[in-house]
Amino acid sequence: MSDKNTFDAIVIGSGMSGGWAAKELCEQGLKTLVLERGRDVVHLKDYPTTNMLPWEFKHRGQVPYAIAKDNPIITKCYAFKEDAMHFFVKDKEHPYVQEKPFDWIRGY
Repeated sequence: MSDKNTFDAIVIGSGMSGGWAAKELCEQGLKTLVLERGRDVVHLKDYPTTNMLPWEFKHRGQVPYAIAKDNPIITKCYAFKEDAMHFFVKDKEHPYVQEKPFDWIRGY
């Protein structure tokens, strides 16, 4: 293995936490690799609800009952609301297999 393929740290996911972790590691001088499987999110273009006012949402920001019923795991997340649910993976798209209770979310 060459030195160019050697890293001090590997960060999985470049979301808010992963991006911040990578920034901190790099600033400390660590050679850091960030792996991201999600799509490139373009500011404004990929945030269709950013400039909407609360009264412009069909359900006033809440998740409709049918969607909540179909997504019992993801609806536990505080951020899974009408304005951001398009970023989350729905329970049926990638089913959660849990042998012990563990609340986790996936977003793309």
